[in-house]
Amino acid sequence: MLKNLEIFQTNTFFDAIHHPEFFGNRTPLIYILHAYLNPFVSNVDSYRLSVFVLSFASPIILYICLVQKFTNTNKKILFFISSFVLLSPFYRTSAYWGLEVNYAITTMLLSIYFLNILQKKKNINNLSSYILISLLTFTSSLCIYFDQKFLIIPLICFVKIIFGKYLLRFKIFTTFLYLIFSISFLFLIKLWGGIFP
Repeated sequence: MLKNLEIFQTNTFFDAIHHPEFFGNRTPLIYILHAYLNPFVSNVDSYRLSVFVLSFASPIILYICLVQKFTNTNKKILFFISSFVLLSPFYRTSAYWGLEVNYAITTMLLSIYFLNILQKKKNINNLSSYILISLLTFTSSLCIYFDQKFLIIPLICFVKIIFGKYLLRFKIFTTFLYLIFSISFLFLIKLWGGIFP
């Protein structure tokens, strides 16, 4: 992963995507974000610490989703349930070593959060609904960009909206957004000749 980060730090964006030594089974989004937005990427220990700190977002978002879904349950119980994520050796190891998978988990939980809000909305015909659908389609699309194995999340969100009791214009808007958000991934598939570089 550090070698990939170095490729994106020392090359232009387009050259980094074409670089013969770029290797991985995920899209380059995480490397792009770290190379351009993470000020701690130049030092290995600082980089790992920044990923470790960002990994605490998932249990917090899971707690919010649980409170959102189970309104009559004791919040202390929901807090302890949400902290079970931290007991996962896979999650902790990814956080400690600065690996990429925790970003997909975080965006998955954000997608669930937005989907829960959308399903609870009584009045689904105003500007806030368009914003909510935009956030849902964006975060669920990010799941694939962080890890292709999370393809199920945008599929679930898409099916819930298309087969839900929503107006036709929201279904068309959802389909349009998913098509827009898939363009760069389709470009990478064409560029690489598959879903991996």
